Amino acid sequence: MGKRHLKRVAAPSTYRIPRKIYKFAVRVAPGPHGMEESIPVSTLLVYVLNIARNNREVKYILRKGYLKIDGKEIKDHRFPVGLMDVIELVPTREFFRVLPSKRYYIDLIKIREKEAKIKPCQIKRKLMVKGGRIQLTTHDGRNFLFEPEDENAKAKPGDVLILNLSKRKVEDYIPFEKDIIALIVKGAKMGEVGRISEVLKVHPLRPRIVRLVRDGTILETLFRYVFPIGREKPIITLHGEVESGE
Repeated sequence: MGKRHLKRVAAPSTYRIPRKIYKFAVRVAPGPHGMEESIPVSTLLVYVLNIARNNREVKYILRKGYLKIDGKEIKDHRFPVGLMDVIELVPTREFFRVLPSKRYYIDLIKIREKEAKIKPCQIKRKLMVKGGRIQLTTHDGRNFLFEPEDENAKAKPGDVLILNLSKRKVEDYIPFEKDIIALIVKGAKMGEVGRISEVLKVHPLRPRIVRLVRDGTILETLFRYVFPIGREKPIITLHGEVESGE
């Protein structure tokens, strides 16, 4: 059985918490995101949104059903919150999306209710299961099954499925290819956005490199750090924007 406690000095860099005020921090529960790529709901409400002062207040908020993630009420204060998750504060009708900024891997940006109905989910694995159907597994642990003739079954690892959260249905997908707008979600260039210009395989034993172009500047990063977000324009609101891409 895994440990339920976590010392603050050993907490992942995603935790935006003061390290030396208290000894322990809340440890994320198993869920859609791993510990190194998420923060627990408790940390989100206390240190990021600043709407609770301690775990007692966090548990009261959750017990009342005041918090939803991806359209579902969350009751566990240890539930992991990660990339592209949609957060709803029910009493105030405020919506946020988890996006990396140039400083934090877990950062929030306020979005409109219309945009809160969609969630980009990047494909991490593709395989054929019993019955000849195609199973796609995304970055947040979701599994989608498609018939081979379905248009979405053509998507491959690296591509992004556009999930309608209210209908629980995949509406489209964004391919990982040239001229697609993409967001860098990790590494030294985290938070940067550009158009994919090429994907390079410099050595059989080394990871693929992606080059993106933004305002004439070339950005290079690893393939696994790139997250497609649109064809002609981003389908989600980004840092520094006032309105969502529509």
